[in-house]
This record gives sequence, structure tokens and C-alpha cells, in this order.
Amino acid sequence: MKAGPVMLMTRPCVKPQVLSGAECQRLIDLFEQSPDVATAKLAGGVKSSIRECQYLWLDDDDDSAGETAWIFGKLAGLVSRVNQDWFQFDLEDFREGLQLIRYDAPADPSAPAGHYGAHMDIGSSGSTVSRKLSISIQLSNESDYEGGALLLDNQGSEWMAPRDQGTAVVFSSFLQHQVCPLISGTRYALVAWIHGPAFR
Repeated sequence: MKAGPVMLMTRPCVKPQVLSGAECQRLIDLFEQSPDVATAKLAGGVKSSIRECQYLWLDDDDDSAGETAWIFGKLAGLVSRVNQDWFQFDLEDFREGLQLIRYDAPADPSAPAGHYGAHMDIGSSGSTVSRKLSISIQLSNESDYEGGALLLDNQGSEWMAPRDQGTAVVFSSFLQHQVCPLISGTRYALVAWIHGPAFR
């Protein structure tokens, strides 16, 4: 018997091969070739007790070169299908754009590794208040790094997301999750948040 919406909203949904290997590499190249990464304007290193990584925001408002419109289209289709079959939330839009993230293992063993400690994506202020669904897509080949597992709360149990390149994990933004420290290599991910009216 199929679980009802109340049960499904507390479980992550996995969609394999949402992006091809070539599409994943296209996004990685977009990150690495961005002048914002080079100048650390939008992709500065985030270093805190909870998070250490580099990130780049993607926006589809001004996309004359067609570099990002395709991924917004793909994610919109993914969200529509998954939400209808799984979550059945009242959703509106991405609102914040998309974020490319790079986690690195430290060159110096005494330095902190790329990671993101346990947290929830929905917040109490600003744009995070209206987050309802979160998406994380694995861009790296799983052989490119060690560690860096994405762990989510799955109905009270810790659940490890698949590491297959191009796989998307969609989950309620109120679920606690974390990215474990990188042991070696580099892990790239694409993340997004879909917004909507407050939960009632």
C-alpha cells in the first residue's frame, strides 16, 4: 500500500540520472570559469563552525548566453513531477536562484575540511522562511572524492544519499541534514530551494 502524503513529506525522494555526466561537467566548468569565483565576490570561502565550502549563485534573470536557463528548466520539471507524486506541497518558485557548491579536502591535515554541519534549510527570518522543498544534485563522480556524504534525517533514522553522478535528492526543507567532512578530493553539488506559502 502506498504511503500517504503525511508519511512521504518526512522522507527524502531520490531521482537518479536527472543530469547526464556532460551536464554535470558543464555546471562544474561554469563554477570554475566564473569570474565571481576568481575574485571571490559571490563565491568566497565560507568558513565557520558549521560550514566550510565555496559557492556560486546562479540566476536566470539575465541569461543571454543561455548558460543557466537550461538547468532552471530541468529543475522546474523535476519539482513538478516529484511534488505531485510525493510531497503535494503548495509551491510557488525558486526565488533565491540556484547554488553551486564546492567542498574540498584540506591540503594541510590540520586545516578544517570542507563540510556543512547538521542544519535545516527552512529558517526563521529572511528568504529562508518560505523554503519548502530542498534539492541536492550530485555533480562529482563518486570516485573523485572520499568522505563528504550527504546525510539526512529519514523518519528519525540517519540516511545516506546516493553518490551517483547526476542523482537528485529532494526533501522537505524542515528535515535536518549535513555534509560530512571531505577526506580527499573535491565534491561539487547543485542545491536549490523551492518556496511557497507557510506550512499550516
